[in-house]
Amino acid sequence: MKTKRLLSTMYFLLTLTLLLLINLAMGQSRLPGNKSLSFNGKFITLHSDCEFKAVSENGIFGIKYEIGHVGDEQREIFNLRLFENDALLFEMKNVPGSDIMVSNAGFLAVYDMKKHFQNIVTLHFYNKSGQHIFSETSHYASLFGFSPQGKKWVTGTSANLQIVDLESLKSFVMEPCSQFSFSEDETVLATAFESLLHLYQNFRLSSTINTGLFYPRAVAVTASGVNVCIIGKNELINYDAVSLKETFRQNLPAHNSYRDVFIDEGLIYAGVHYKNEGISKGILQVYTTKGIKIDERMMSEKSVPVFEKTTGKGRNSAGYDTIPWPFVPFDEVHTIWNHYEQHMGYGASDWSYLHQGLDIITPINEPAYAVQEGWVKCVLTTGGDSYWRVAVCPEQSQDYADGWLYAHLVESSIQVDVGDYVQIHDYLGDIIEWSYNWGHIHFVNIHDQGQIWYYDDDEWGINFNPLLALNPIDDAIAPLIENFSSNSKFGFSVNQSYTTYLTPSNLYGEVDIIAKISDYHGDSPWEQPAFKTYYWVTHLPENTIVFPKTLGQILNHTYSFYSSSSYEVYAPLIYKMDPTHPSPYWMEESRDYFQVLTNNNGDSLADLSEMELAFVTTNFIDGNYRIFVEAWDEFGNMALDSQDVVFNNGITSVYNSVNEGNDTAKCYPIPASKVLNIEYFVADDSYKTPQIRVMNASTGGTKIHKTSKSKPGWNSVQIDVSDYPSGVYFYLIEGLATLQYQKFLVIK
Repeated sequence: MKTKRLLSTMYFLLTLTLLLLINLAMGQSRLPGNKSLSFNGKFITLHSDCEFKAVSENGIFGIKYEIGHVGDEQREIFNLRLFENDALLFEMKNVPGSDIMVSNAGFLAVYDMKKHFQNIVTLHFYNKSGQHIFSETSHYASLFGFSPQGKKWVTGTSANLQIVDLESLKSFVMEPCSQFSFSEDETVLATAFESLLHLYQNFRLSSTINTGLFYPRAVAVTASGVNVCIIGKNELINYDAVSLKETFRQNLPAHNSYRDVFIDEGLIYAGVHYKNEGISKGILQVYTTKGIKIDERMMSEKSVPVFEKTTGKGRNSAGYDTIPWPFVPFDEVHTIWNHYEQHMGYGASDWSYLHQGLDIITPINEPAYAVQEGWVKCVLTTGGDSYWRVAVCPEQSQDYADGWLYAHLVESSIQVDVGDYVQIHDYLGDIIEWSYNWGHIHFVNIHDQGQIWYYDDDEWGINFNPLLALNPIDDAIAPLIENFSSNSKFGFSVNQSYTTYLTPSNLYGEVDIIAKISDYHGDSPWEQPAFKTYYWVTHLPENTIVFPKTLGQILNHTYSFYSSSSYEVYAPLIYKMDPTHPSPYWMEESRDYFQVLTNNNGDSLADLSEMELAFVTTNFIDGNYRIFVEAWDEFGNMALDSQDVVFNNGITSVYNSVNEGNDTAKCYPIPASKVLNIEYFVADDSYKTPQIRVMNASTGGTKIHKTSKSKPGWNSVQIDVSDYPSGVYFYLIEGLATLQYQKFLVIK
């Protein structure tokens, strides 16, 4: 018995001495694989050459490239050079993507974001000799990475986790997850999704552990899968992967959170983020798999500005809760690059899409700040290091809610993770390098459900134009209504035609009215579309209104999806695009926007059926008319222009009662004082429930009156005008096959 105790004591002393030596050695050396720890607790790879745009985790391979033209979510990369231990391996003049990763074996993954607006990323893979291996396309991918040996690639979507062997091209499919990690020998794969931890042996599910950590932040597994470690915000838990029992657990004090973890040669390296007023620190913790802490030290830190936590200023005149700008100074307008619902394309006429948010230009590494307090709902990337984003929502529930999305942040600077709470003006992270000398943030208010907002199945709805909430919006530059062509102020095409344009002196049939409008916001050199347009028509020479002032377009539509199912097909509803009027080239500062005013029934909603709408010249007698177009920006600046035209349909008279309008709508008495009786005609047997929009001809103010379901033939409805001030009004009956309208008079 004494001999056993003596041996046990000697073993303990020997182990303690060995741990002290390891601890001392670690304090004097770098982390494995040229790793370091960022001030946000994330592990990063160091390299002596600061010109590398990407470096392998083992620090052996590095990439240099140049950035050319840039768009909203993609950019031109050229003159790529791959180095191994500073020796040039190959060059690639033109790179088919916007971002690049390099593995520990020298394989390249190039992110092609051309179809980003369809939630698509295409990855092109090359070996270290520059030979193209294969390409793959994924929908809703938000998890990417190489295996430790660098010969396997992982793509995670909402549907599954797919692993491709880059040498044999054999692929394996596993359950979807939010975190993954290979063992050093790559025989074991650990994945985490909410509270479930899965272990795979040779890509076959071997066991599952319920960790109780709903927001897992990282996972790591030892060689041959002996131990597996997982971290949540305040907990590090290690399991025996054979017995599936917990072997030890570590908890953190206030102001500390776990952000990263990996295992190397049997030691657990944990990255801890300390965040308190004015300071952000990356702290390293090192444990044995038995739970003995052998090192803890601060690796890096950053001073963080602290701002008074102001509250919002309530709702503005547009009906939105005001927010500050996400950059310092918070109370000044910053440079706007791409507008909400801006027409985007490649200068071609075959396809285009609508921009999905607001792009704000910043210096590289500019700190971004929260515009509203709330819970962090997502921290993920949609395509490599340049596409990391954070979403913050004021509500924490499973139900649908709204929140602000901040995209293009430097991963190693992001201060928050899912489940964290932030206050207004809290530092979120730094803006990535997008062009060679500037960066940008993609900023928008989104709609989703769940405790965590995953990037999947079109759930990220887009709510409204952020410029309507940002405070202040201050600009003195009014939009400019340019000439559509050398001989016409506006454009007139046969309805939905891409080839037939009419001259102003000979308009007939159903006509699309198009205005070429440009706008500039503050000091921004990038041309923008008009935010809101109106049009109306007068009869000459008396210049009396025959078609009332009607909303053309407003760039503030709500979309149910963060996807091309909305954004690609809706582009021609708002903008004209054909071989002679192609989509604007998003890489240029000067961009042409041809806005179709008549693809709207007069309200602020967008419906694809409105593409069929047009201005019906046959509702009027032949003769001389004047078309007015009014263009507004969000800042309250307005431009007005007009053009004289001739309607030529061979019509010398139309039905007209005591009031002016078309022959399928009638009203009485004229003038009215209390009640106006309206009769309208439904031409088919489909079920219609139209609404009646009444507009004040002097002020432009509107009121909506609902109707009941209509029947084929003539229908009648009464509207109360007793509270209408005396004056001239128009009513429009919306929701029928053709627009029906009349002018009437109210006298009190």
